Amino acid sequence: MTAGALWWQMGKYFFKPDERTGDTIKIIGNSAHHLLHVLRLRIGHEVVFCNGQNIDYCAKLVSASEKPASLTFNILSESPSNTEAVTPITLYQGLPKGDKIDWIVEKCTEAGISKIIQVYTARTVVKVKDSAKKTERLARISESAAAQSMRGTIPAVLPPISFAKALEDIDDSNLHLIAFEREQTRSIKSVISNLKPSPIALWVGPEGGFEECEAQALEKKGAIPISLGPRILRTETAGLVALTQILCIWD
Repeated sequence: MTAGALWWQMGKYFFKPDERTGDTIKIIGNSAHHLLHVLRLRIGHEVVFCNGQNIDYCAKLVSASEKPASLTFNILSESPSNTEAVTPITLYQGLPKGDKIDWIVEKCTEAGISKIIQVYTARTVVKVKDSAKKTERLARISESAAAQSMRGTIPAVLPPISFAKALEDIDDSNLHLIAFEREQTRSIKSVISNLKPSPIALWVGPEGGFEECEAQALEKKGAIPISLGPRILRTETAGLVALTQILCIWD
C-alpha cells in the first residue's frame, strides 16, 4: 500500500490525545477492529491519522493484536490538513422529524460545517427523549463523515436547546443569516460577496420554517433574513444549500 493510495482507499482516522505517546499512536476499539479486520491492514502499511486540530500524520503500522483489537503505529511525518473552510460556519438547526437530523449532520459535515446546534422552535414537533444518547450518536456520525471527507476537525454537535436559549446565546461577532421563505429578494451573495470571510451562523427552521415572531426576534438581534432561491426547500436541504453557497463565494 503506497502513501498516495491512502487518501482514497482508506480515508482518515481521528485519534484522541491520550492515544499518542511521543511519535507513537496506539489505536484500540472500533477503529482498530475496522483497520485490522475490514481493511486487512498489515505490518508495514501506512495510514493517515488526524488529531482533530488540522494536523495530519502519516503513520506506519508496527504491531497488532486481535483480541482485543489493538494497533500501534509509528508517526512518519506530519502536515497541515488544508481541508477546512476559510471561516467557521455554525448551523442552528430547528429539530426536524424522524432521522433527518442524521442526514443533516452527515452531509453538512462533509460540506464543511464547523458546529451544529439543535434548536427547539415553535414548529418543532419532536421531543428528544434521551438527549445525551442521541447527541453521542450524532457525534459519531459527525466523526465518521469528517474522516470520510478528509476533514481536519470534527464538527461539534450540541444537544437540543430552546429557541429562547439560542437567542440569548447569540454571538454578536458572527454574521447571522436566517433562511426565511418569506424573504424573496435578499440572497446570500448580495449579503456577503463584498465582505471579507468571517464567522457565520446559519438559522434554519424545522418543517414549516420559523414563525414570524421568531424571525423578528432574530432580526432584533442583528440577524439578516435571506432567500435560498425561488423554490421552497426542505429543512434537511436548506442548511446544506446555504452552506455550499457561502463556500462557493468565499472558499
